[in-house]
Amino acid sequence: MPKSSVFVYVINVDWYFDLHWVQRARAKLDSGDEVHIIMSQTDPEIFERLTEFGFVCHVWNIDRRSINPFVSVLRLFDLYRLLKAIQPEIIHSITIKPNIFVGLIAHILKIPYVMSVTGTGIIFSGKTLVIRVVRPIVRCLYKLADTKTKRKLIFENYSDRDYFVETGLCRKDEAVAILGAGVDIDVFNQVPERHTEQPVVLFAGRLLWDKGLGDLVDAGRLLREQDVDFTIKVAGIVDHDTINAIAEKTLDQWHEQGLIERLGNVKDMPSLLAETNIVVLPTYYGEGVPRILIEAGACGRAVVTTDMPGCREIVSHRLNGLLVPSRNVEKLAEALAELIKSPELREKMGQAGRERVRQFFSQQQVISETMKLYEELLE
Repeated sequence: MPKSSVFVYVINVDWYFDLHWVQRARAKLDSGDEVHIIMSQTDPEIFERLTEFGFVCHVWNIDRRSINPFVSVLRLFDLYRLLKAIQPEIIHSITIKPNIFVGLIAHILKIPYVMSVTGTGIIFSGKTLVIRVVRPIVRCLYKLADTKTKRKLIFENYSDRDYFVETGLCRKDEAVAILGAGVDIDVFNQVPERHTEQPVVLFAGRLLWDKGLGDLVDAGRLLREQDVDFTIKVAGIVDHDTINAIAEKTLDQWHEQGLIERLGNVKDMPSLLAETNIVVLPTYYGEGVPRILIEAGACGRAVVTTDMPGCREIVSHRLNGLLVPSRNVEKLAEALAELIKSPELREKMGQAGRERVRQFFSQQQVISETMKLYEELLE
């Protein structure tokens, strides 16, 4: 029986861990390890549930939005004190700020660590002046975190992995691609479409401008002018800690005007997908592999998304969905119209999507690859 170890996840916020990382972390618990989670708290119920699973949860008051260097230094020292007290054998950091902070601290404490680059995010994809100023600073900090300490970097798509290697943000031997978070294909099961007079187009994700919801609303306007009959349902949270969040007022206006049907934060995604005909994500955000696209494929739903890193890992054009250029409302409308009008094409693409997820994006495969990486670092 392998020796148990003390393991720490460091992540920016509780709901993100709860949504994407619980199953992988529970695999560590099941192996007999002591598992700690360090994160900011937005929902005490999440902390309570994770504690009941057996995790040791720590509140870390990291501000995801702030770029104040003095606040960042304070949070860095807070994390240093926590990690020094826990004395883990291995640390797994997730998202940009935890990655940078853990990289610096692990060098001092001489602890092996894993960084998860879950997409390049707004820092690498954003166009605003603030983002353009911050981007070279983040790149510099990633390079500072490149130490002699034993480490691995996990990327959710090949484009991000290649970018980090080619620009010197990590070494080739450190970079590993594990595609997305994976889904349980027994929970996200294939269910035949419900054919209605108004096919349901689903957008599910954080309600950020960069995720393309505004483009979808504009495409919907174009299609209604052409008398194409459909409904757009929108599920997801407004992430107020992100600078590109869509204002509640705007979402309410779209809902009142009948442009979207806003569902809020939906917990039961398999049931929602069973009521859906097409899943759409017209993102121009720096994605990893969007979870909703994996869930859509598992449930046998055709997809319309943008030809972006992460999206094209899961969607092959005209096989299990349609890829369109980002920020192109006309092409987005054309792709949606094609699938709205063709149940046969949707069914064919849905079958292909289910098979693709079964082969490459199952939860068990992702867990297995991640556990193997931990074992390599502990050798």
